[in-house]
Amino acid sequence: MKTELRSCAACGEPISDRFFLEVGGCSWHAHCLRCCMCMCPLDRQQSCFIRERQVYCKADYSKNFGAKCSKCCRGISASDWVRRARDLVFHLACFACDQCGRQLSTGEQFALMDDRVLCKAHYLETVEGGTTSSDEGCDGDGYHKSKTKRVRTTFTEEQLQVLQANFQIDSNPDGQDLERIASVTGLSKRVTQVWFQNSRARQKKHIHAE
Repeated sequence: MKTELRSCAACGEPISDRFFLEVGGCSWHAHCLRCCMCMCPLDRQQSCFIRERQVYCKADYSKNFGAKCSKCCRGISASDWVRRARDLVFHLACFACDQCGRQLSTGEQFALMDDRVLCKAHYLETVEGGTTSSDEGCDGDGYHKSKTKRVRTTFTEEQLQVLQANFQIDSNPDGQDLERIASVTGLSKRVTQVWFQNSRARQKKHIHAE
């Protein structure tokens, strides 16, 4: 009785060889099993990879589909030490503040803004006296902090006099006036804007209390 020969998944020809290879449920001539990228023979390799019916050597599979560092975009091997921040992965040496380039240590607070890593100091500088919260602040292992930490701005007596005088004139100044007041007081526009917002809220609360 005639035995039906297997067909090679690569060339489609029948396999009459004494030895053949089984990969991904398909049969291959030994000389036909090659990486689709670099065409290196895989018959003597310990492993190979299949994705969408394409065969890859380990190096090319890792290059195309393996985890990549979010900073340098190079591949991350199983032996590399890494840092994680949300869904991003970094080489240990690449996990550094995008602003000052300082490598961040384990346990040190950092923030992510548009997938950029910032140390705590430069995050606070970027938001101009804003707050670090569980939405942005993370600990050294990439986990969100559960507590909100607010940065309090202190005002000099002279700054408060200027702010209060302008508040009496206009409690809701526009952007141009805010820039002028910020320039006079030496404060940032953001801090000046927040002071006016808080003062309006206190004024409204006082009126309702009466």
